[in-house]
Amino acid sequence: MSDPQLNLLPLLDDEIIAELREVMEDEFTDLIRSFLNELPVQMENLQTAIVEGAAPDLYRIAHKFKSSCGSLGAVQLAELIRRLEQAGRENALDGTAALLMETRSVAQATTVGLTAEMGRTG
Repeated sequence: MSDPQLNLLPLLDDEIIAELREVMEDEFTDLIRSFLNELPVQMENLQTAIVEGAAPDLYRIAHKFKSSCGSLGAVQLAELIRRLEQAGRENALDGTAALLMETRSVAQATTVGLTAEMGRTG
């Protein structure tokens, strides 16, 4: 499942990550680790909302999570979460299961990328 629009976006925004690394210094790794620990929980929350047909919950969870993704420079993930947020807002849950599958795939790639960033120095 390949989304041409999504593929135009970087997986991770190097500028945001470089800025975070500079500003946060030693706490950069803790920030990334915290996000990576929260990621599976948020993915599960999104899935639960979709399975239960709870559009307001999907909107609320995605809205909050989208900000976290954007703040860390996880551009593709933030875009997919934005799409889930919009589906929740519009109470249009058809297709959200497939969208969540794509989101999980990008979340895995994002995890690999952010883990690599934790291992890099300055």
